[in-house]
Amino acid sequence: MFKLKEAAHLVIVAILFAFVIGIESIVSKDLAAFLVYLLIAFIIIFVSVFAKKLFAYSREIEIEQKILHWRRWGWYERSYFKKSLPAGLILPFVLVWITYPYYGFIKMLTFLQFDPQPTTARAAKRHGLYRYSELTEWHIAAIAGIGIFASLVLSVFAYIFNFPNLARYSIYYAAWNLLPLGQLDGSKLLFGSRRLWVLLAILVLIGLFYSLFLGSLM
Repeated sequence: MFKLKEAAHLVIVAILFAFVIGIESIVSKDLAAFLVYLLIAFIIIFVSVFAKKLFAYSREIEIEQKILHWRRWGWYERSYFKKSLPAGLILPFVLVWITYPYYGFIKMLTFLQFDPQPTTARAAKRHGLYRYSELTEWHIAAIAGIGIFASLVLSVFAYIFNFPNLARYSIYYAAWNLLPLGQLDGSKLLFGSRRLWVLLAILVLIGLFYSLFLGSLM
């Protein structure tokens, strides 16, 4: 299910994720705390990616997760970098590092994009005699939506079993990836199904409100 290069990207992203949410532990050289953040990062990344892959597989679609890249910088056709930049590595690292000394520093929790490909023949018993090879924007939106929904479900269970950091950062991860920017899941979701994007946005806002306000009062 996971290619070697894809698995390597996920490991790199999980380490960066842990760096972003646990930068205080790195500055204070608290290895035990950083390992906890690393475990949180791995869980959040794995749940989201596995949910997308499992759903895609059920629809005879293959997806490959890779580091988020940025190439276009303007509106004109020539407004492209010659080579795409690994924005999923550069931006989270730079933003958290330069804003660390200030109150309210930025923890950018979006690192990945996925490329979907239909299998050679999208056929199964439930499709009867028909064979499907077309991959629509709805299929892509559904895959992206499942990943965000999985993060929300993980957050709920984490709160129930009293793992507040896991719950909080899972919500933040869902919120960042819901943004309709570039190759983020939010873009794929919005262009494929606005209704589904709005529904998930409402759920994410409820989770953020609880995490930022109600959760802090408990």
